[in-house]
Amino acid sequence: MTFRRASKRLTLSMGTAAFMLSIAGALTPASAAGTDWAFFSDADNQKCLLGSTASDRAWVDTDCGAGAGPRWHWGTESNQWDGHTMRRLVSNANGGCLTTDTGASKNDVYLAPCGNGRSGQFWTADGKFMQNQNHSYLSFSGVGVAIYTVTTFNEDTCKWFDYVV
Repeated sequence: MTFRRASKRLTLSMGTAAFMLSIAGALTPASAAGTDWAFFSDADNQKCLLGSTASDRAWVDTDCGAGAGPRWHWGTESNQWDGHTMRRLVSNANGGCLTTDTGASKNDVYLAPCGNGRSGQFWTADGKFMQNQNHSYLSFSGVGVAIYTVTTFNEDTCKWFDYVV
């Protein structure tokens, strides 16, 4: 009897520990593949990041119900870069990945088919900013709805908040 009781306690403790670890892992954006997220800019009225259902357009808007809404998920493919786990950020609106190219000090952000070795599709949302493997930060000026990336972090335009939805 004592052996069975001890065995049950051990099983319960291990199950509880595994459950707690799975919850803790699900709360970090880079490890949360399969969880839906919303992203809001800290600049001017906390506009939400949106993706189009019918085009490659990504933008911000105060009407978070616009288009398909502010729903994103982290892709399953990951890699390590500069101390961060990087994943593709996929729009639930059309399945495209948030993408930016490199080359200029300010680059457009758009949705593109995931894959094809695009380093500009791998993002982290660690901290209160979003950065991709091109050393670019997702930015919003607070004017209009355009988003873009910049190579120099700006506390006022590069801060983003993320929420599990």
